[in-house]
Amino acid sequence: MRNTTRIVAGALAVLAVAACGGDGGGEGGAAGEPSGMSGESGGATAPASAEELVGALYSALAVNDAATACALFSPAGEAEFIKGTDMPGCEAAVDSIAREVVDPEAFARPTVEIDDPAAVALDEWCSDGISVRIPEGALAHPSAVAAFGYARQANGTWQVTSYNTQSCG
Repeated sequence: MRNTTRIVAGALAVLAVAACGGDGGGEGGAAGEPSGMSGESGGATAPASAEELVGALYSALAVNDAATACALFSPAGEAEFIKGTDMPGCEAAVDSIAREVVDPEAFARPTVEIDDPAAVALDEWCSDGISVRIPEGALAHPSAVAAFGYARQANGTWQVTSYNTQSCG
Protein backbone atom coordinates (compact mmCIF):
# COMPACT_ATOMS: atom_id res chain seq x y z
CA MET A 1 0.00 0.00 0.00
CA ARG A 2 2.88 2.37 0.81
CA ASN A 3 4.41 1.87 -2.66
CA THR A 4 1.07 2.65 -4.32
CA THR A 5 0.75 5.82 -2.27
CA ARG A 6 4.29 6.88 -3.22
CA ILE A 7 3.65 6.19 -6.91
CA VAL A 8 0.41 8.18 -6.88
CA ALA A 9 2.05 11.04 -4.96
CA GLY A 10 4.98 11.04 -7.39
CA ALA A 11 2.68 11.07 -10.40
CA LEU A 12 0.69 13.96 -8.95
CA ALA A 13 3.89 15.90 -8.31
CA VAL A 14 5.00 15.40 -11.91
CA LEU A 15 1.60 16.56 -13.18
CA ALA A 16 1.69 19.62 -10.92
CA VAL A 17 5.14 20.62 -12.18
CA ALA A 18 4.05 20.12 -15.80
CA ALA A 19 0.93 22.20 -15.27
CA CYS A 20 2.94 25.05 -13.77
CA GLY A 21 5.37 25.32 -16.63
CA GLY A 22 7.88 22.56 -16.10
CA ASP A 23 11.31 22.63 -14.56
CA GLY A 24 12.29 26.11 -15.70
CA GLY A 25 14.47 24.84 -18.56
CA GLY A 26 13.70 24.65 -22.25
CA GLU A 27 10.65 26.75 -23.04
CA GLY A 28 11.07 30.39 -22.24
CA GLY A 29 8.81 33.06 -20.95
CA ALA A 30 11.33 35.35 -19.39
CA ALA A 31 12.05 38.63 -21.09
CA GLY A 32 14.81 38.33 -23.64
CA GLU A 33 14.30 34.66 -24.46
CA PRO A 34 13.47 33.93 -28.09
CA SER A 35 11.23 30.98 -27.21
CA GLY A 36 8.69 33.03 -25.31
CA MET A 37 7.49 36.39 -24.23
CA SER A 38 7.09 37.89 -20.80
CA GLY A 39 3.44 37.83 -19.88
CA GLU A 40 2.53 35.31 -22.55
CA SER A 41 -0.38 33.00 -21.99
CA GLY A 42 -1.09 29.56 -23.28
CA GLY A 43 2.56 28.92 -24.09
CA ALA A 44 2.37 30.90 -27.32
CA THR A 45 5.66 31.76 -28.97
CA ALA A 46 6.48 35.41 -29.55
CA PRO A 47 6.27 36.33 -33.24
CA ALA A 48 9.63 36.24 -35.03
CA SER A 49 8.58 38.71 -37.74
CA ALA A 50 6.32 41.70 -38.15
CA GLU A 51 4.16 39.69 -40.56
CA GLU A 52 3.70 36.94 -37.97
CA LEU A 53 2.80 39.54 -35.34
CA VAL A 54 0.19 41.21 -37.55
CA GLY A 55 -1.30 37.82 -38.43
CA ALA A 56 -1.42 36.71 -34.79
CA LEU A 57 -2.92 40.01 -33.64
CA TYR A 58 -5.66 40.22 -36.26
CA SER A 59 -6.47 36.51 -35.89
CA ALA A 60 -6.89 36.93 -32.13
CA LEU A 61 -8.97 40.09 -32.51
CA ALA A 62 -11.21 38.39 -35.08
CA VAL A 63 -12.32 35.69 -32.65
CA ASN A 64 -12.21 37.80 -29.46
CA ASP A 65 -9.20 35.89 -28.07
CA ALA A 66 -8.12 38.49 -25.54
CA ALA A 67 -5.52 36.27 -23.86
CA THR A 68 -3.59 35.86 -27.11
CA ALA A 69 -4.09 39.43 -28.35
CA CYS A 70 -3.11 41.08 -25.07
CA ALA A 71 0.02 38.91 -24.76
CA LEU A 72 1.27 40.42 -28.04
CA PHE A 73 1.47 43.96 -26.60
CA SER A 74 4.32 45.67 -24.83
CA PRO A 75 3.17 47.33 -21.58
CA ALA A 76 3.20 50.77 -23.24
CA GLY A 77 1.40 49.46 -26.31
CA GLU A 78 -1.27 47.83 -24.17
CA ALA A 79 -1.77 51.08 -22.24
CA GLU A 80 -2.24 53.01 -25.51
CA PHE A 81 -4.65 50.35 -26.80
CA ILE A 82 -6.76 50.57 -23.64
CA LYS A 83 -6.76 54.38 -23.71
CA GLY A 84 -7.41 54.54 -27.46
CA THR A 85 -10.44 52.28 -27.23
CA ASP A 86 -11.64 54.01 -24.06
CA MET A 87 -12.00 50.67 -22.30
CA PRO A 88 -11.13 49.66 -18.72
CA GLY A 89 -8.67 46.93 -19.73
CA CYS A 90 -7.10 45.03 -22.58
CA GLU A 91 -9.73 42.28 -22.59
CA ALA A 92 -12.52 44.86 -22.93
CA ALA A 93 -10.57 46.65 -25.67
CA VAL A 94 -10.23 43.40 -27.64
CA ASP A 95 -13.95 42.74 -27.13
CA SER A 96 -14.82 46.23 -28.42
CA ILE A 97 -13.03 45.49 -31.68
CA ALA A 98 -14.26 41.89 -31.95
CA ARG A 99 -17.87 43.13 -31.73
CA GLU A 100 -17.25 45.19 -34.89
CA VAL A 101 -15.98 42.18 -36.87
CA VAL A 102 -18.66 40.86 -39.21
CA ASP A 103 -16.42 38.49 -41.18
CA PRO A 104 -13.88 36.96 -38.76
CA GLU A 105 -12.24 34.84 -41.46
CA ALA A 106 -11.53 37.85 -43.69
CA PHE A 107 -10.51 40.09 -40.78
CA ALA A 108 -8.03 37.46 -39.57
CA ARG A 109 -6.20 37.60 -42.91
CA PRO A 110 -5.32 41.21 -43.66
CA THR A 111 -2.97 42.05 -46.50
CA VAL A 112 0.42 42.93 -45.05
CA GLU A 113 3.07 44.70 -47.11
CA ILE A 114 6.38 45.74 -45.62
CA ASP A 115 8.54 48.04 -47.74
CA ASP A 116 11.61 47.88 -45.51
CA PRO A 117 12.24 44.36 -44.15
CA ALA A 118 15.19 45.71 -42.12
CA ALA A 119 13.01 48.20 -40.22
CA VAL A 120 12.90 47.68 -36.48
CA ALA A 121 9.77 49.79 -35.94
CA LEU A 122 6.70 49.85 -38.15
CA ASP A 123 3.47 51.80 -37.76
CA GLU A 124 0.34 51.08 -39.78
CA TRP A 125 -0.56 54.74 -39.98
CA CYS A 126 2.54 56.88 -39.69
CA SER A 127 5.12 54.82 -41.52
CA ASP A 128 5.84 54.25 -45.16
CA GLY A 129 7.31 50.90 -44.12
CA ILE A 130 4.14 48.87 -43.55
CA SER A 131 0.69 48.62 -45.02
CA VAL A 132 -2.02 46.54 -43.38
CA ARG A 133 -5.29 46.33 -45.29
CA ILE A 134 -8.34 44.71 -43.77
CA PRO A 135 -10.56 43.17 -46.46
CA GLU A 136 -13.59 45.26 -47.33
CA GLY A 137 -16.68 44.13 -45.47
CA ALA A 138 -14.77 42.49 -42.60
CA LEU A 139 -15.78 45.26 -40.17
CA ALA A 140 -19.18 46.79 -39.50
CA HIS A 141 -17.51 50.20 -39.35
CA PRO A 142 -14.16 50.55 -41.16
CA SER A 143 -13.00 53.12 -38.59
CA ALA A 144 -13.51 50.65 -35.70
CA VAL A 145 -9.80 49.82 -35.64
CA ALA A 146 -7.12 52.50 -35.49
CA ALA A 147 -3.47 51.93 -36.38
CA PHE A 148 -1.15 49.58 -34.51
CA GLY A 149 2.58 50.13 -34.24
CA TYR A 150 5.06 47.26 -34.04
CA ALA A 151 8.68 47.02 -32.95
CA ARG A 152 11.39 44.39 -32.97
CA GLN A 153 12.54 43.62 -29.44
CA ALA A 154 16.13 43.11 -28.32
CA ASN A 155 15.59 39.33 -28.42
CA GLY A 156 14.56 39.47 -32.10
CA THR A 157 10.84 38.92 -31.53
CA TRP A 158 8.14 41.49 -32.31
CA GLN A 159 5.52 43.18 -30.11
CA VAL A 160 2.67 45.63 -30.60
CA THR A 161 4.08 48.84 -29.14
CA SER A 162 1.46 51.47 -29.93
CA TYR A 163 -2.13 52.16 -30.92
CA ASN A 164 -2.65 55.43 -32.77
CA THR A 165 -6.16 56.87 -32.75
CA GLN A 166 -5.12 60.44 -33.55
CA SER A 167 -2.86 61.25 -36.46
CA CYS A 168 0.78 61.10 -37.40
CA GLY A 169 3.25 63.27 -35.56
